[in-house]
Amino acid sequence: MSLLLFLLVCAGYFAVPLWDSDFWWHIASGREILQNGIPNIDPFGVFPSTDVVRNDTVLKGQWLGQVVLFSVFDAGGVNAVVTFRVLVLLACVALVWWRCHRLGVGPLALWLVLILVVMNAGSFGGERPQLLSFLFAALFFVAIDLAEKNRYWLLVLPVITVLWANSHGGVLLGVALLGLWTLLRLFDAKAEWHEKRPWLLATGAVVLASLLTPNGPQTYLYLLDLEGSVLQARTSEYTSAFQLYTMGYIWQQVWVIAFYMVALVAAVSMFQGKQWRYLASTVFLGVISASSFRYFVFFIFLCAPYVAWGVQDKLKNLPELKQSITRIIQGVLLLSLFGLLIVSLLRGTMFRGGFYQELYPVEIANFVQENNLHGRTFNNMEWGGYLLWRLTPQVTPYIDGRMLDENRFPPYTNMLWATLPGIQWFEHENFQLVMMPYRGRYDPEHYKLLDYLRARPEWLLIYRDAKGVVFVRDDK
Repeated sequence: MSLLLFLLVCAGYFAVPLWDSDFWWHIASGREILQNGIPNIDPFGVFPSTDVVRNDTVLKGQWLGQVVLFSVFDAGGVNAVVTFRVLVLLACVALVWWRCHRLGVGPLALWLVLILVVMNAGSFGGERPQLLSFLFAALFFVAIDLAEKNRYWLLVLPVITVLWANSHGGVLLGVALLGLWTLLRLFDAKAEWHEKRPWLLATGAVVLASLLTPNGPQTYLYLLDLEGSVLQARTSEYTSAFQLYTMGYIWQQVWVIAFYMVALVAAVSMFQGKQWRYLASTVFLGVISASSFRYFVFFIFLCAPYVAWGVQDKLKNLPELKQSITRIIQGVLLLSLFGLLIVSLLRGTMFRGGFYQELYPVEIANFVQENNLHGRTFNNMEWGGYLLWRLTPQVTPYIDGRMLDENRFPPYTNMLWATLPGIQWFEHENFQLVMMPYRGRYDPEHYKLLDYLRARPEWLLIYRDAKGVVFVRDDK
């Protein structure tokens, strides 16, 4: 009863309006792939094919995830995508619960860790191919856990890997973690060679399976090329999981720190209990999440059962206290979940759909379509993905959230603020249209380019609303 009610509350908590701005270019890519196949060059005409590794990886590396997202959207619109996100996150939470139960974790440790998992997962579940990556990662570790007692489950890993590798680059985490488990097993003096060999073969099969993608080995080359690059420094997802507060995510930061604190306590138990594989996975994912929050969801979904096991190990020294507290906590939890569900439903803060239309140029795109405006367009990056989705091939945006070309940032920023070199770049690009908001999402200052355009006779303001403007070039 508690678990079903908990999952129902989780579903309501996860069901929020679509919020990830990258969603739009992902479904635009999925539509393009279904219509014309996997591209070799940018089908939207935004970026040149000068950086083969980065171009190929971004254009081809998530093709299956993009096709799935577009197919879901095409079948049921935005609310179908919201439902898809809810179901994937619920599946990951349910798999955490199942793995905890299989490890013999008691109710106290289980609910403590499970609540922390849910509070964190709700903040990171953007509508991208990474949703499939979370699910494949969770299934991957279910197979690893089962293979500890039945090695035939290792046969499942290459199958998951092929699907995962064609959906999202997170597959590299699965390869690395399986390699870590296999390495520790090889150095286990208590294990016989016939016990080690299947894991070694499975690791080799998973590595080969991860190459069965349109990019093959370039997936690994891209990862090496990205490390320490300017592009990585400019990407918010590479912010440390301990620096979310710097982006205004205060409560998310609280839940992240809480999970780390519990994981630290559990790691001591793992060390004392000589659970080296649990410990190695937890430390590895904890460390890389500290350097980049994009890995944190993998940390909670994959390592939460091991963390719960460690907490359970600490609680076993208090059997009488644990039994009495367990009954109280289960009762309080049940009442709290029921109360939370009722209050949230009455207030309308659960089971919400749609998307935040105020963040996107919906009316502007409608105007451009209705008036059949064409041409190369200067736009701000946050609108780029939506413009790709709505206006391709009618309009060619200058930049979008794919960020395939790190050399585009200096000209882009200078153009927004109409610096002297920015104006020179702007005129050199020979834009026919400008579609942009008055200011950035997190910046109260108006973009100076708008003042420049208003002062130029060849640029005509033909549309404006509360979100932004459309200028068209008239060279007559």
